[in-house]
Amino acid sequence: MKALINVIRFILILLLTILIISLVFINIAKSTIMSKDYILGKLDETDYYINIKGEIESNFQNYIGQSGLDEEVLNDIVTDEKIKNDTEIIFNNIYDGTSEEVTTTEIEEKLRTNIDNSLEEDLTATQEKMVDEYIKKICNQYLDTMSHTSYENSIYNVISKIDNYMEMAIKGLVIGIVVVGIILILTNIKQILKAISHLGISAFASGIFMIIVNIYINLKIQINNLFALNQAVSSSIRNIANDILNTVQLQGIILLVVGLIMIVLGNIFYKNKEEKSKH
Repeated sequence: MKALINVIRFILILLLTILIISLVFINIAKSTIMSKDYILGKLDETDYYINIKGEIESNFQNYIGQSGLDEEVLNDIVTDEKIKNDTEIIFNNIYDGTSEEVTTTEIEEKLRTNIDNSLEEDLTATQEKMVDEYIKKICNQYLDTMSHTSYENSIYNVISKIDNYMEMAIKGLVIGIVVVGIILILTNIKQILKAISHLGISAFASGIFMIIVNIYINLKIQINNLFALNQAVSSSIRNIANDILNTVQLQGIILLVVGLIMIVLGNIFYKNKEEKSKH
């Protein structure tokens, strides 16, 4: 009978460990990559708006040679404020389900004014057509660099579903942790203080697992070499990935320490009680 109870305790400790790990990982994901405010905050931290502006201006330069226009026509056609506002529009579409379009009217008007001032002459129909095509290329290049696509609403649908599943999972995991914890305590009903150390083992094991996961990912994936879309986006992704891994490590350390304290205290209290009962 005692052997059976020990097996049940082991299964409960293992199950509780899995539930704790799952809850912590889901909470980390929900507060980071699933949070619009978190993402926008990280963009600020990594000077994303400054970097993306540099990318945009650099990409614009690629078209200036074939146009035959002066480089000065590209001066001040994109402002920091527009880039920031358009970035927020994109993330609002992705995280809030809005369907606002990023417009290039402002860029088009400034560019056309700069071109008119630069040429200082009436354009022929052919030249006017070439200017129109050039302006269209510049505007499309802006949208491409900003990563504004027609798929933003589809991405929102996916994120929304994942978020709903996460909400349900969190509630289920919390209930599961409470239920398994109570059952684990009941299996130690005659040695209730021993249950503290058993609960601590789950916390300790969860912490160890999370620390190992962090170390493994850092060894297998060169986070600082990740590249996606452009340098500005890549820099932000690297910063977010490192921050998430640091959070995983911190949560792991906290669980490890709490678990260790519970194990030590549980065993000390249990032994003290045993000593007192002998006397």
